[in-house]
Amino acid sequence: MKKIFLLLLISFNVDATSLIDLHDRALLHNINLSQKNIDLSIASEILQQTQSSVFPDINFTARASETSIERYKSSGSYNPADFDRDTYNLTIKQPLFHLYVFDEIKKSKSLLQENKIKHDDSRSIIILETIRHYFNLIKHKNLLSLNELKKELNYVQYQNAAKLLDSGNITIQEYDNFRNTYNKSLIDVNISQDNLSETKNEVYMFSGKELNDINDIKLIKIDHEIFDINEIIYNANLNNSSIKLAKENIRKSRHDIASQKSRHYPTVDIIAEYDYIDITQGGSQFGATTREDTSISLVLNFPIYNGGYQTSKTREARLNYQKARIDYNGSKRALRNDLIDTLNSFNTNKKLLDLSADIVKSNLKNFKSAQLGYEKGIYTDTKLLDARIKYQTSVFESKNIMMDYLFAKMKIYYLQNKITLADLRKINTYLIW
Repeated sequence: MKKIFLLLLISFNVDATSLIDLHDRALLHNINLSQKNIDLSIASEILQQTQSSVFPDINFTARASETSIERYKSSGSYNPADFDRDTYNLTIKQPLFHLYVFDEIKKSKSLLQENKIKHDDSRSIIILETIRHYFNLIKHKNLLSLNELKKELNYVQYQNAAKLLDSGNITIQEYDNFRNTYNKSLIDVNISQDNLSETKNEVYMFSGKELNDINDIKLIKIDHEIFDINEIIYNANLNNSSIKLAKENIRKSRHDIASQKSRHYPTVDIIAEYDYIDITQGGSQFGATTREDTSISLVLNFPIYNGGYQTSKTREARLNYQKARIDYNGSKRALRNDLIDTLNSFNTNKKLLDLSADIVKSNLKNFKSAQLGYEKGIYTDTKLLDARIKYQTSVFESKNIMMDYLFAKMKIYYLQNKITLADLRKINTYLIW
């Protein structure tokens, strides 16, 4: 008699990609993070450009020319000759009073801080998305294995139905039902393969590499964490990246208003110039000439009228400030809604996880009983395979609940801006190695 064993042994796969490996690769190749790195560098350059406007502006100009003069008859006594001219000019402009510049510097600093927040948030998203993508791979890989097992059961039932039909023990309609169920199981396997392929492609987009070899997650008893909704909303309003960005946008809008208003005020510059001119070969009635000029000027520029342009820019800045305030309130509402939904999902999965553990134990006992009955000749191979599928299905569903539970927990951490690599490493220990 053929004996079927319950395979609960863990296959070690040291070459499979871990959560840590996926995370590290995403840090190097994730497109969104790479863009945030560049945006941060651009913001730093913009700040440097703005700050440079308070320093002197020095320009040096050199010019050499040769002038040829065609001589025609003239009643005058002046008869000029061809000449060369060399001119050198050095100009130093030192801004003394440009009030808007200081507000522009503050605005640039806010822009830099805004990009730092986006950059740090992108790294936190990498941690959360690493968990999500890896869990999706596990789910679709396990679903494919489960559907292949169901296909095996349906094939056995289909073959048995063919024999029963030949012996006249079932009708053609009953036989067709078994055949259709088997054909549907073939389609389910194909769909599972396609879904797994799509998930691998999402991982490729995320990390720049398709993961063909991963490890499963093991069912373990988890000490549940208790969250207070008011506490996590309070912490999120202080630390969440979207809230920080909204606050920084308000601050930047204020600096923009001050900058636009300041452009109504006069500006004062001090300008120093040095000019050197060398004219050779008697190019003037006085012959060859060499001249040096130096000047220092105090320049006052007072804006009087520009068609209402600057007044309109100030109004535009005020409107942007109002919009930033609305965005801030909207961010707080969206964050609160996201936190409540995520916490509800976490609490629901916490209850389902405890229940699923009991279901797995019950189905395991039934499977062991079916295995024993098969060995004694009481159960058929179909009954044994059916009990095995029920057990594997309960394990599959329990693992999915566990992964949804863990992801909801990590999302709560992320929304409070407290998710860390330590959390990723801890979840990595739940994988089968």
